[in-house]
Amino acid sequence: MKVEAKYREVEQRVAVANGLHVQERWVDVAAPPVKVRVLESGVGDPVLFINGISAPGMAMAALAGRLPGRRLLLIDLPGHGLSPSYLWQGAPVREQAVEIVAGVLDGLGIDQVALVGNALGGMFSLWFALDRPSRVARAVLVGQPAGAIGGVRVDATMSMLAMPVLGRVWTSMAGLPLPRFVGRMGLRPTVRSDTLLSDDIVDLHLLSMRVPGQAASYRSLLRRLLAGRDARPENILTDAELASFTVPLLFVWPEDDQFLAPAVGKPIVETIPTARFVTTPGGLFAWYDDPDRCAALVAEGLSGDER
Repeated sequence: MKVEAKYREVEQRVAVANGLHVQERWVDVAAPPVKVRVLESGVGDPVLFINGISAPGMAMAALAGRLPGRRLLLIDLPGHGLSPSYLWQGAPVREQAVEIVAGVLDGLGIDQVALVGNALGGMFSLWFALDRPSRVARAVLVGQPAGAIGGVRVDATMSMLAMPVLGRVWTSMAGLPLPRFVGRMGLRPTVRSDTLLSDDIVDLHLLSMRVPGQAASYRSLLRRLLAGRDARPENILTDAELASFTVPLLFVWPEDDQFLAPAVGKPIVETIPTARFVTTPGGLFAWYDDPDRCAALVAEGLSGDER
């Protein structure tokens, strides 16, 4: 069975396990010229879930499935999941990200949306809320937003994949099947040490990286985001930008976020006039650690409940 077929089988099981009855949508974005896959479930006010780097949209199913009464939209960013491969070259990543999100909304006929972003998706959400505020009702950021806030430091593996020789060797081997224990090791920095991930969740992440072209897409994006183990300065929001937000924001910061501790992130978030800061148990993918608590906090942010 081909990788895509295996991936679809696993993805469907994950969707059903989380109460999602998804419809696959494809959106053609004009500039940059990309095709984007979106999985849609439910009716109500639209909520766009933007995944972290290398993660497929369905990886957020455990969170989305606990937010009923909404039009849930899980995006496979370009070069992620089953969206076609895409090399993040040329224009600044911020410009590309904003145009891609805007193009997806246009293609789905949505004027204004609520955003739920994780890591890279959090960064893209913040950029979009700053550059297109009229199109964002509110945004919830789960975990540190991938270097949009200063101080983020990635693990050595991500840094090595961005290197010229090691990165190319890894990319050439990425299509090979890997045992689940390797997948669990790769996900370990994103969850608590006592969290047991299901085989389907592990397979979802492993198979998405084996889809042809996606490893090269991932590496191309890493190279635009990282300088060694640190975020590139051009991607970090300035003090003036942080102070200029008008969209309501809720930062749901995992207590065990290994990439940027909440004690470091909170003082920066407090400089944003429209932001609130709360913590939740778990690691960067907090909905795997304590899905009910994480979803309850996200629901507060989506409803504007100022508890």
